[in-house]
Amino acid sequence: DKYACWCEATLGRKANDISKAEEDISSLQALIIKLKAGIATHGSEMEQLNKDIAANLDSQREATEVRENGKAEYMGEKSESEQCIGALEAAIGVLTGAGSGKRGFLETLQEAKLLSVVAGVRGILKQPTVARSVSKEDLDLVKRFIERPEEVVGRKVGSLSAMQIEENPFGDYAPQSTRIQGVLKGMYDAFAADLEK
Repeated sequence: DKYACWCEATLGRKANDISKAEEDISSLQALIIKLKAGIATHGSEMEQLNKDIAANLDSQREATEVRENGKAEYMGEKSESEQCIGALEAAIGVLTGAGSGKRGFLETLQEAKLLSVVAGVRGILKQPTVARSVSKEDLDLVKRFIERPEEVVGRKVGSLSAMQIEENPFGDYAPQSTRIQGVLKGMYDAFAADLEK
């Protein structure tokens, strides 16, 4: 009897365990299917995120390249503007002394400075800032100055003797020199304003 009772109790317990295990198997199989679906979903999400990361990195590279190109362009323009400002300062300074009636070595030195200034201003006229900041009439005046600087300062640079210059009834005064100084000052201000932007 004792043995039969134990067998019955054990069989009942094992039957309950088996039915519970079968339920667990069903629920675990459902969970496995659900998790596999989650893995597939997350796998596709990971692929999309990896594509997004790659696209983002490409965008960053492009943006960095654009910024670097912009910076290089700006630095080039800044350097050109600074050189133009320096050339314009020199031109204004030389033209301030133009027509002062100096003779001899000082006159030769002034002529050399004037020729140097003409070369500097010639390069400046190619800059887009000049076209935006100077009227056509003023630009033509500066171009004439570059072609024939002696007309602006009132003497033939390197071609007339001191005797011929002294016989000039009008002296060394050239009213265009002051006007050109004003035009060059306007160009200087435009370059300085562009540089400050």
